[in-house]
Amino acid sequence: MPLARLLDSRSRLRRPPRHTLARRRPTNTSATCAANRFLIQHANELNAGDACRDPPLRSDILDRVSALIHDDEPDTGESVVRSLLRTECPQWASLPIEYLATSGTDNAMWRVRVDGESDLVVRLPRRPGAAAGARQEVEVLQQLGGSLGSTVRTPIVRHVGEPHDVFNSRWSVLGWIPGIDCWSGRDHLDSSADSSLGADLATAIAAVGRLDPQNVQQRSAGMRGGPLRPLLEQLHGWLDNPEWNAAGLIDVAAARRLAAEGLEVADETRRDGFVHGDLIPGNLLVKDDRLTAIIDWGGAGRGDTAQDFAPAWAVLTAAERPAFKEAVGADDAAWLRGRTYELEHAVGGVLYYLPRQHPLGDVMARTLERIIGDP
Repeated sequence: MPLARLLDSRSRLRRPPRHTLARRRPTNTSATCAANRFLIQHANELNAGDACRDPPLRSDILDRVSALIHDDEPDTGESVVRSLLRTECPQWASLPIEYLATSGTDNAMWRVRVDGESDLVVRLPRRPGAAAGARQEVEVLQQLGGSLGSTVRTPIVRHVGEPHDVFNSRWSVLGWIPGIDCWSGRDHLDSSADSSLGADLATAIAAVGRLDPQNVQQRSAGMRGGPLRPLLEQLHGWLDNPEWNAAGLIDVAAARRLAAEGLEVADETRRDGFVHGDLIPGNLLVKDDRLTAIIDWGGAGRGDTAQDFAPAWAVLTAAERPAFKEAVGADDAAWLRGRTYELEHAVGGVLYYLPRQHPLGDVMARTLERIIGDP
């Protein structure tokens, strides 16, 4: 497949932007990863006590963390957000808003503080692929109606915005859901003796698989959750192309070994159904070690339900995985397919986001490390 593809929740990777090629990250990425962790940690300290997902950064830190992620992004700054709100939602246009510096990369998000009511989140797609996902996300969320079972919440759609001169894609306003995402709370979750999160995730994934929303995309060749062979060909393309500097960023031999194991089950019978498609730590909210919400449904669709086993490596520890595997009812072939989908996801995320010094690169690096170390 052509190199000019972008990594997103539907698995798209494109060539690094010109400015990234000019200042490619050195082989040893530990210093930059540490810098990212320092910035997020400092931001969390500044906003301690605020039960929200990845608290907004102070303005002097914001410029260093929330720079453009992708090539040719539209302006998603405060002036654009206020202009859109003034035009379509004047009741919210003058309220305090805060940029949310998160590990997400598809949408720029602004929290709107509403006095005496639940807060809101304005979501602006950063690129065309995310804009298409945003349209689908709204339809899925409207059909979910704010919950996935009795204990797990999903965002409520408060407004669907139309394209304007200042922003030429549809955008949305969703209800705010308080909680800590699994990336922000990773240190506590990894050390917790409570095994409830794995059981909660298994229950939620089963509930997602039983859904039957209308007007969602079918996973096609080259997409996670679609046929494995084309996905693995795409993965090998990234590993073989020196422009991606895979040898300087990941254990290429281990990635090839795991890909070969995945190829062994590429032709096995699979169970297709509805999938969320992006169950990474930043999209899973928790409270007291229990799953409370699943957000960011822009990558949802129909495909191999094994794709949603991603939290086994992206969130859970090695000790928690066996119980999770049993709880989701995965046989060995399905488990291996799920691991292979997440392998492709993690490799692509590391190659694309670590050179950009974006926190999602660190998220994917940890996931890849866990996949490689999985017995």
